[in-house]
Amino acid sequence: MPDLAVLAVLVGAGAVVAVAVGWPLIRPPANEQQEPANAADEGLALRHRLALEALLDVEADRRAGSLDDASYEYQRAEAEAQAAETLPEPARDLDHATPPPTGGGRRIAALFAAALAVAILIVAALPAPIGLAQRTVVNQALADAQAREAARRADIQRLLGILGTNPRDPSVLSDLADAYLAGSTADDLQRAAVALEVLLALDPENRSAYRRLITAYISAGDWKDALAATDSYAAIVGTNEPDIPFFRGLIARGQGDAEAALREFDRFLDLAPTDARAAMIRSLRAEVAGESPGASPGP
Repeated sequence: MPDLAVLAVLVGAGAVVAVAVGWPLIRPPANEQQEPANAADEGLALRHRLALEALLDVEADRRAGSLDDASYEYQRAEAEAQAAETLPEPARDLDHATPPPTGGGRRIAALFAAALAVAILIVAALPAPIGLAQRTVVNQALADAQAREAARRADIQRLLGILGTNPRDPSVLSDLADAYLAGSTADDLQRAAVALEVLLALDPENRSAYRRLITAYISAGDWKDALAATDSYAAIVGTNEPDIPFFRGLIARGQGDAEAALREFDRFLDLAPTDARAAMIRSLRAEVAGESPGASPGP
């Protein structure tokens, strides 16, 4: 939306254009005929003007293509006859009589001037083009994403350099796994899994490493390794840990085993009804059970 100063300037410009274009057109010409002195002549002049406007309408319809040849000839002859019958007496005696001004052209021009002024006001009131704004937002978002990806790649190279001097540093392995998990490609997920497996070899009871490893396998659709990692995790934390039915339910859903998925989801909700993941599991359970709108059983 332009500011008030710009809007005021545009409004003024529109008014000037409307006056400059419209005023000369709506003013009667200097040689326009004087009004008849009596009622009879006045009525005759009015009928003649209407007849001329009807003739103009016939020509306009012809140019628009709404009249065929026969209809055009008939209506034109009828309009010309009507115009001739209503021609004022003084003009009948002239060989080259000029028809009185009809006012139709002036009215059209005046309307055009008014429409031009309104168009200027509408354009002034409209916001900036949406397409330009959207492209700006998209370009900025793309630039931000590219900057984040470049920073992630640089961080990975930094961590790999540290591991080159101390390959058994658990904190560096953990940070490296997180950096890979922040990516979105299958290669990133595979490298994250390798880093986490090395970390678990150094720290076999690292629960965070297990959760991230299972998540990486599930994200990659590697259901076999995800289930094996979940079983290894269950051997450490026990089957009453909510993580176990949580991951087993997701794996069963991914494998298309609706019955097992429902069973594991129900067990998770029994063990941790107030867990932050409970809302997601309820939604997935309804989807697997075919209870949500448009959903069907299965992954």
